[in-house]
This record gives sequence, structure tokens and C-alpha cells, in this order.
Amino acid sequence: MLLDRRLIPALILLVQSVSAAVTITHAPSGHSSSHHVIENELPFANQTHEVVKVPNSNVVLVSQMSNSVLVKAVVNNRGAILKLQGFQIEKPTSALHGLTNSKAYPGKVWLTLQGENKLVLIDPKVDSVRAVPKVLKEISVPTPGNGPHYIGEYGDDLWVSLQQSYDVLRISHVDPSDYNIYHGVPRPVFVAQHPINKMFYTGQDDSSSVMKIDPKTGKTTQFHVPANIGQTPVGMISGPQGVWFTLLGNATHGTGTIGHIDANDKFTYHKLKSTFGKDASLLHLAFDLDVTENHTLWLLSSSIVDDDALNMIIKVKFDSEWKTIQSEDILAMPTQESQAHRILLTPTNVFATELASSKLLTYYNRRK
Repeated sequence: MLLDRRLIPALILLVQSVSAAVTITHAPSGHSSSHHVIENELPFANQTHEVVKVPNSNVVLVSQMSNSVLVKAVVNNRGAILKLQGFQIEKPTSALHGLTNSKAYPGKVWLTLQGENKLVLIDPKVDSVRAVPKVLKEISVPTPGNGPHYIGEYGDDLWVSLQQSYDVLRISHVDPSDYNIYHGVPRPVFVAQHPINKMFYTGQDDSSSVMKIDPKTGKTTQFHVPANIGQTPVGMISGPQGVWFTLLGNATHGTGTIGHIDANDKFTYHKLKSTFGKDASLLHLAFDLDVTENHTLWLLSSSIVDDDALNMIIKVKFDSEWKTIQSEDILAMPTQESQAHRILLTPTNVFATELASSKLLTYYNRRK
């Protein structure tokens, strides 16, 4: 029987498909990288400031000062925003700024309204992103204090920097008639309690000075940052063996400098040495959650005063005695000229707000 020539191409194709079959099977689809960066877009605002993560939830709160909006966002374990909602806090001119989680009222958050001269405790209502936060307590800043910026809770007391009046306020959230106002110089930014001597310290950026406050006697002492070291002390927090802060620099350059205050008010300055770190304009800092084991400090470099400064996250590892910097790792933020503003550590993420670009950056930092 003769083979129909019209069937030959089909037969050739059949033979090829049998002898050279391509197999497709499942492959591992998990992310192999231990790090990645996401820039989450937030509602537009001229100024995006502080960030906190509400404990025992997947909710992050961000303050936008220029329009007094609180952004509530649900994030996944890599810090990507899944859904969000903005809330007008009082009026657009009320200048929402400071945020801090409360320990006295678990799950609640303190905030400052710089334009209203008020401290406010809210229930953020984390069960629903659209649920309106509830005001639980309002405390007016006593005169002549004015302009609450930073807020921190220490037992029954709130410690607050007052930028307009150049003061620091201690006020009881249990009995607001119990308060003290400590007058400083321009302008208190952050307040931190020393873990050893229990004194309080505030960095005064415009005067390049640090004020020490003795809460028992009310005595205040000023310490000026030496000009040859740098200027503009900011980002003051409690940490290993003392209070730590950064020097922002000025409109033309930074100095990549970290400051430490010991229990006897000895100031030690640590200088970054890497190519991008040595002139960094350091605005904020946070210690790693495993700091007792890894001796690691995270820094935020910002273009907030120097337009040419790089916006970066810098991971710095010290020796076990906190005397010498052992290593520096640099992450340049994807959006430059963003005026990086605050840094926050969580078990899996490093968050950073971008003041000028309405973004919340997350650096996924999976722990080994």
C-alpha cells in the first residue's frame, strides 16, 4: 500500500513529539532572598513624619503633619501595605506629629497635635482598617508650654518636647495637674531617659546643644556639641550603656557622627568611615531587636537640611563593649531627595518614612 504524501509531515511531527517531549513540573516557589525593599505609596501629603507598629497586630500608623492626617495601614510580614485608610485628626492645621505606643494602656497610641497644643490617647481600632480611631483622653499642654512634637511614655508620666516654646514637659497622664516644664534653648526635638542614671536628655537642634534634666531636683544642664565634631543633635534614644543620638549636620554637609552619653555625662562620638557613611547626614536611629547579641544599630541618613545628602539606611555593628564600630552596611533608598525621616525596627522589617515623597519604605530583613 502506498503512503499518502500528505500524511508524511504529520508523521514526522508525531515522531518528534514522542522522542523529544518537554516535561513541566512544580518547582519551589518560595522567595530565596533574605532581603528586599518596597516603597509603599501613602496618600499625598507635603510632610510624612512618624511611624509606629501597633503591638500584637499587623497595623502600622503613620503621621502626616502638613494636613494632620493619620494613615492606618495593614501590612504583611514583608512590610507591603495590603490596605490603608487616612483619617483627619482634628483640623488640617492641627499638625499631627508625634506617635508612641502606650504601655499603661495596651494597644492604645499617644499622639501630639502641635497646632492644637494637645496630647491625645487613641484606640486605633486595629480590627478594621476603615474603623475610625477613638479618642480616649485629651491633655492640654500647660502654659507657657507650646508646640508638642515628640511624646514618650514613662510609667505614669509623659515626656514631651515643646518646639515653639523651647521647653520639655513632664506631665502625668493619670493626673495632668501634676507637671513640670523645663525651659531649654531652640529647639528640643527628642527626649530620652538614661538607662543608668535615670536622668532625661533632649537634643536641641538649632542650638547644637544637649540639655540634661534631673527630674528630682528640676535642675537642667546644657552640653554644647563641639564644632569640630559636628552639629545638630537629633534622634535621641535610650540604648546600651547610655543615651545615643546622631548629628545631622547643616545645609552643606553631614559628618556621619553618632553620639553616646554615659552615666557620668561623658560624651563619646563615633565617626562612620565608609565611603558613603563618613559624610552622612544622620537624622534618626534605632537599635536592633537582638541588640544584646548582635550589637547592631540602624541609622537613617536624610536630605532634610542638605538637598545633596543621600537618603540611606545604614546598619552599623559595634564590638561587644560598644567602643568601636566593626562594620557598616549601606542601603541607598530608591527615592532620593525624599527627606528620609524616621526609622522603625520590627521582627522582620526596617521601616522608614519619607517626609517629602509620601512613602513608607520597608526593608525586609529576615532573621537567620
